[in-house]
Amino acid sequence: MPVRGPSRVVMTNSLLKYILICILFFFIGAAGLQGQDKDFQSWWELDLNKKISGRLDLNGEFQQRFKNNSLQYDRSMMTLGASYDVLDYLKLSGAARLALAVDGEHQLETRYRIHLDATGEYDISGFDLSLRLRFQYGFEDFSAFNYFTLNAVVERYKLKVQRHIYGTRLDWFASFESFLGSTSQSDWRTYALRYSAGARYSPNFRSRFTLQYFLEDELNVPAPQLLSILALGYSYDF
Repeated sequence: MPVRGPSRVVMTNSLLKYILICILFFFIGAAGLQGQDKDFQSWWELDLNKKISGRLDLNGEFQQRFKNNSLQYDRSMMTLGASYDVLDYLKLSGAARLALAVDGEHQLETRYRIHLDATGEYDISGFDLSLRLRFQYGFEDFSAFNYFTLNAVVERYKLKVQRHIYGTRLDWFASFESFLGSTSQSDWRTYALRYSAGARYSPNFRSRFTLQYFLEDELNVPAPQLLSILALGYSYDF
């Protein structure tokens, strides 16, 4: 019977500590949310992906969102982008997004956004870890952004862990993401945190169904919101 080496045991223990720290951050963040305005939302997503070469992919996404306990239309969004695997563990990507959203006067308006990503990936004992850095310019999804300069640069940092359930077609994942933006006084601050957990089912090599729960926490702004979001998505690779 194979025996684990000391380095493998140390790595496994470090990973368990990392997961416990993420869970701790989740409960710490959720503990101070009692005074916020709350809402339950639902998102519906369709992703289409096309591999151009061994390292280059094109992708498109359509998303529909509902708010006010998922009874009211919020916005529709279409995103077109591309990604390139620079190294086995580093991917660069970019995309442009067009949105049709309801404004504060319940009128539909058109919004735009572009973003650039750098994503590092690493595998530890069957756990897929990734860290994504995103720079975006344009509209923001959070109501808190009304307090910030419109169409300003936003920095987003997303930490994600994922694992395939051996012998099944299921994967589970969890992530933590922070949003940093500049106010009208050029004061940079973290204005939102996003926690998520979900599962992915792959009936074949091309199709994937995803069920995901988000907890979005606005902070450091007047009248912050706490959003609970249930998202259902389908992805297909051509």
